[in-house]
Order: sequence, then structure tokens, then C-alpha cells
Amino acid sequence: MDTIDRGLREIFRLHKSLLSDFFPDIDPPGLNHTHLRTLVHIAETGPDCMKGICRGIGLEAGSFTPVADRLLREGLVERVEDPRDRRRTLLQATGIGRDTVLRLQEIRKKHFARKLSVLDDHVYEQFENAMSTIREVNRILQENIND
Repeated sequence: MDTIDRGLREIFRLHKSLLSDFFPDIDPPGLNHTHLRTLVHIAETGPDCMKGICRGIGLEAGSFTPVADRLLREGLVERVEDPRDRRRTLLQATGIGRDTVLRLQEIRKKHFARKLSVLDDHVYEQFENAMSTIREVNRILQENIND
């Protein structure tokens, strides 16, 4: 368990190393990392309630309202009625929001390629394998989240 604990701390450091200087020149201007992470999450996972989005991106509910308000104001997300419960409101990405995410993903891929270019082929391959393993572990844990 100590190895897993240390590894998770290293993942946070890796995240900072890869993204601390990532400030994409993307419209609308002025979106911060939390706005972008939220928009990507909503576009990739589909409509969800604010509580579910908070859980998915690791934000407290109180700090999420200004993020949601900004994305709504910019026309990147919209409120929709939950088809299973008309009393609930969901947030979903708009067409503009999905287009923004596609542009952001291309910019991010180039950024990652530049940052990771310092790795030799062997280390890069190990890194890709490690990321595949992390995705698989996460998939399994997500499937068993209520167990």
C-alpha cells in the first residue's frame, strides 16, 4: 500500500509538471483550468447534475456554482431537464462547447508531445504502458464504486 500511496502522490506531481504551464489560447478567453476541466468532463461523460459533475472533477459543490455560471454564460453548456426526473436539471455541453473541447484536446496533445519529448523511447513506452494500466484500474474501480 505504501507504493500505491507514493505513486498517487507522484501522479499529482506529474499532473502539475505536465499542466502547470498549460494556458491554451482558446475562445472564449479567460477560462481557467477548472472551467476547462469541467467542460471536458461534461462533454466526455454527458449530461449530469451539478453534484455529479462536482464528484467527477473533484470539486466542492459551493466552489462549483461560479464555474457552472461562467460556462453557462459563455454558451458552452446548457441546462436541460433530466428525462428520468423532470424535477432535476442537468448540465450538458452545447455544440460550441463540444467544438471547444475538440480544439482544446488538439492543443493539449501538442503540449504533451512537447513536454514529453525529453523522454527516450524506452521510458516513453513505459509511461504509455503505465497510463494504460492506470486507466484499466480506474475503469474497474468505477464499475465497482458502490461495492
